[in-house]
Amino acid sequence: MCYNKEELFEYFRNEIELFIHIMYNSITWSGGNMKKFIKRHRYTCILLLIFILLVVLGFKVKEMLVPDEGKATYGERLKDIGKHPIGDSVYKHVDEEYAKNNNVIKVTHRLQGKVLNYFITVGEKVSVKDAKAIGEALIGYLNEDILGYYSVQIYVMKEDTKLNNFPIIGLKDPLSEKVSWTKDREITESGKNEE
Repeated sequence: MCYNKEELFEYFRNEIELFIHIMYNSITWSGGNMKKFIKRHRYTCILLLIFILLVVLGFKVKEMLVPDEGKATYGERLKDIGKHPIGDSVYKHVDEEYAKNNNVIKVTHRLQGKVLNYFITVGEKVSVKDAKAIGEALIGYLNEDILGYYSVQIYVMKEDTKLNNFPIIGLKDPLSEKVSWTKDREITESGKNEE
């Protein structure tokens, strides 16, 4: 039988109240003699002590394994993120700039913590060199505040997944001046090397 947290808490609370009630009645009936009570209920007392120790030990182990349960995944790294918001106007501006480029098919983005991910799908005839230029154009579309606080990852891909020299991935860290790209791969299946 499966219990939820509330049912288990209520069950143990009732058991402890019952034990306290029995203990109180036993002590008062025995004339207040604690030694007699402990002798008479030694196994119950031992089980209660073991239960209390296990509960305390369980909380200590949980505290050691998950010390800051209340903190977010990113800890203190996102405490200033409210000072550097990325508004919808920034995303709209990037989309409008890429819409002017005939080699770009689709642009999507995802903000994950301090990492701004851009996914750019380019046409089939775009070379690796041109794809990098398209990706690096993104840096010109973003303002200095965004570039100085967020890491920008650029994924440039093609719709044709047979060509294994794509996707190419670039990263612009807030401390770096330019985009770092993955090592270029040669086409091993159909097609020729694009670079």
